[in-house]
Amino acid sequence: MAIIGRGFTGLMTAIALLKTFHHPFHLVMFDPFPKIDGGEGIGRPASPLLNSRVRDLSVNPLVRDDFRRWLEESDNWRGLERSGSGNVDHAFVPGEVFSAYAYQRFSEALRGRTDVLVQVRAESVTAVGRDAAGGLFVLSDDGKRTRFDAVFLATGYGLREGTESKPGLTAAKEVQVIGGGVHAVDRALRLLAAGEASHVTLISASGFLPQPHAPSAVGAVSPDRPFPNTLRGAFRHLREAANRAALEGTGWQGIMNDFRLRARELWQGLTPDERRRFKRHVKPIYDSHRNRLPLGHYERLRRAITSGAIAVRKGKVERIATNGVLLSGPGGLQVLQADRTIDCRVRPVDIDSPLFRSLLSAQLARRDELDLGITVDSDGRTITDTGLFEGLFAMGPVGLGSLPDIDLVPEIVVQAHAAAKALKTWLAQTGSTAGDRRTH
Repeated sequence: MAIIGRGFTGLMTAIALLKTFHHPFHLVMFDPFPKIDGGEGIGRPASPLLNSRVRDLSVNPLVRDDFRRWLEESDNWRGLERSGSGNVDHAFVPGEVFSAYAYQRFSEALRGRTDVLVQVRAESVTAVGRDAAGGLFVLSDDGKRTRFDAVFLATGYGLREGTESKPGLTAAKEVQVIGGGVHAVDRALRLLAAGEASHVTLISASGFLPQPHAPSAVGAVSPDRPFPNTLRGAFRHLREAANRAALEGTGWQGIMNDFRLRARELWQGLTPDERRRFKRHVKPIYDSHRNRLPLGHYERLRRAITSGAIAVRKGKVERIATNGVLLSGPGGLQVLQADRTIDCRVRPVDIDSPLFRSLLSAQLARRDELDLGITVDSDGRTITDTGLFEGLFAMGPVGLGSLPDIDLVPEIVVQAHAAAKALKTWLAQTGSTAGDRRTH
């Protein structure tokens, strides 16, 4: 088996395979970057903040409190940002803490499987195709070609490499942070707190910023009326229910949590035109309410905006220069000058990369309708025009155009274990035994 990518999605897939397959097998993990980062929306460099609570971050779907136990046993729970209740389950952790937990659980799972050979190859993968001997081949950038029974794409998506002018400047007067998500807001707040900036301009393409978590975790709250099955009807229903909850003092977060449980079913029933309208008009609003800030961060953000320490600008960054950015906004093109610029935008799946072009040309996968990635089912199996599954999985954010919220930790954990079980069943049905064949 091969896993392409060794971030959290790849690591979680490896853990699921180690737990699911009980006979010997050979696993190769491809990633040119040796550092393992864990968590939702985390790439290189690792994010200092996760926006899911401790209670939702277990890598074991059968033991919901596994991460909390690990925190308490390792003394990593001290200094966490808690809710008003002080409960560790409701706390938020830095990305590096969660990375340490995920890697430890992977190491433990591997130590328990002395019959499994795991190799890490620091190579970029340029192509995946059908092998003449059966199964799939993986072609790496050094020209080496290796055959596998199954391949998991776990390239994820994460933060862009930080683009900063004048690196090493410790007390800039004006800093621009490009991005309107959780990580951009967190970066802006840390710049101000550390005295690295006197003023920060947050540049959000949509103009929306993340909304707050409730003080303590809330479950899904279902509205009384039946849920519509159209995009327009669903969001009108969601807006009305959230407004009622706000007036009643119960908060909109529970309503959104219920909607997220229904989102996948709703998405499958939408027409292609409705899905495109969602991407153009609704996705930024939806993302700002599902990817929330810890309440403490949100309050600091509000104070910084009110005091003038943070300004928010809406627009698309056309170019990053050494002294600022070229911004296309409601008033047209404008040059925004700054002493320092940091790019915290989330990078979409590079569907036009050589790797994905090879998959599309071989008809092993197909683009989703929104060009967010490739089409998959709930278990991560790629869906092709022929309807034939050939052992290729696309995990986590790669399938975001098919599965809403599949870029979040709880959903990735569930999908990884479902994919491992699906592979085990498929190999049994096809008569193949992963691990008995040697790669070449």
